[in-house]
Amino acid sequence: MTLCYPFAAYIVSFLPDGLGIRKERRDDLIAVLDWWTTKTTIPITVIASNWRSADFHLVGLSIDLTKLTIIERPGQLLILNRVACLEAFYASEHDWGIMLDDDAVLYDGPQHNRGPRLFPEMIANGIAAYDGVDVFYPINPQKIGFSPIYATNPSLYVAHHVFERSIDLKGSMFVVRNFKKASKPVVLPDPNFTLHGEDRHFALEAVKTGYSVMRCENIVLRELSGTSHFGADRTAQMKIGYTRLAQMYADTGLTMRPDSHLHDLKQFWQNCWVSRPTRIIV
Repeated sequence: MTLCYPFAAYIVSFLPDGLGIRKERRDDLIAVLDWWTTKTTIPITVIASNWRSADFHLVGLSIDLTKLTIIERPGQLLILNRVACLEAFYASEHDWGIMLDDDAVLYDGPQHNRGPRLFPEMIANGIAAYDGVDVFYPINPQKIGFSPIYATNPSLYVAHHVFERSIDLKGSMFVVRNFKKASKPVVLPDPNFTLHGEDRHFALEAVKTGYSVMRCENIVLRELSGTSHFGADRTAQMKIGYTRLAQMYADTGLTMRPDSHLHDLKQFWQNCWVSRPTRIIV
């Protein structure tokens, strides 16, 4: 029997109707596929949302599509494509699923610590070594500097994988365990949640279900496009989405900070995290 590779990547590729943005997103996808196929041996599934026959042809000129699993979907909201990724992963025999946007890779310079090397190192350590790590995601350099983190204890980050409790998950890239394979409840976002914060919704649901969500300090997110699809009213949209999440998770103690677009997590952590470790070092 052929053993299933422990990791698999699931990429949401939604191609808008506008020709300019369509080409930009398709070019980003080709660069992402090239990165993941040349720097890792991780099998890849693409959720091809709103693709046309010409898109398969143009992508195929640069990438061997026969080496990918492609799941076609109509043009639909991001959260529906994310659910499609998660469902495809949970139906597989892979231990870990890497959920990706079509512009997400990792920085892989020596100053960025592990980069793609993290995955074979985790495989070598064995899945049991990561008990207590259920969902993890890379450092987002737009929010937090990686250099100051590594400078606090260089020998720690050279020799270990370090995970810190956080639900500040960015949907561009996160890694989730195959709960179904382990006969545990799966985590899926509500497909009717169409506001800003679908990534926070997934993180909240995971923690509420009893799982850990952590930032992996050894990897740093790199987004090829460098552009936000939320526009100038991002903060206002974030407040609307986060307020709705506070209502959805009111039973966990989740509230909004006064006069802010951000959550107050103090009671949420007390009620849902309980005694689980907030830092795991492997």
